[in-house]
Amino acid sequence: MHVLLIGLGNMGKKYLSKLEEMGKLPVLCDRDPNKAVGSYPFYCHFEEVKEPVKAVIVAVDPVEHVRLAKFFLESGASVLLEKPPALSKREFMEIYHYPTLYISEIESFSSCLDYFPKDVEEVHIERLGRGRGYLSPLWDLAWHDLYLLQLFFKDLQITSLKVGDVWHLEGRADGVPFSIKTAWEHPNPSRRWLINRGSLILDFAKEEVWKEGRLIHKESRDKLRLMVESFLSGNFDHRSKDRALKNLELLESLKAIDIS
Repeated sequence: MHVLLIGLGNMGKKYLSKLEEMGKLPVLCDRDPNKAVGSYPFYCHFEEVKEPVKAVIVAVDPVEHVRLAKFFLESGASVLLEKPPALSKREFMEIYHYPTLYISEIESFSSCLDYFPKDVEEVHIERLGRGRGYLSPLWDLAWHDLYLLQLFFKDLQITSLKVGDVWHLEGRADGVPFSIKTAWEHPNPSRRWLINRGSLILDFAKEEVWKEGRLIHKESRDKLRLMVESFLSGNFDHRSKDRALKNLELLESLKAIDIS
């Protein structure tokens, strides 16, 4: 049985690198025939894959996510779907019920999460990226922070959104105020949570934790490899699709609030 990787763009190449490090010999699929790699079996059309497939990683334009995932879920394969998994809650519900569906949550493998405090007064989040994504900074970048917040809080609500070069979202998590600043192609990339007026900083880019201005934790951690290993071993968190569903509900709720 084989691992099938669909999509050899920026994220797909990163997945391929991890599979190679792990000694896996994947089957590859991409619309562009020029993206064939070495001697790996390669297809331009996923319906033509001949090898028996037990696990599928989908890293393509989100417009194609549900269609591709559904094809392989119906055959009984496990599917790891890049975020966002769909463009709407309604679309996502077409595949939500499959027990072997998992949604990418790379930041949930961060060591920083072990330092999230019990007593939280406020959380200010910076999710500022170098490159561009498919949809918007909110859907492509802040998505990470919305599923992470769900690990610690039950009730998330978005109360306002300001759109500009840097998008600024505000909300409440179990009554605790939080904000997310997010942007594409930012001159100062950052993936940090500043908790309780910055007295505690979780730096997801550097895997560092700072408390009262002092570095208390630093770790070199390959989060992508850990996620792929978890998926292929069958230990991936089944609740990832529940958090994805909640994310879609939150993002769709923006239609009902004033966006300035």
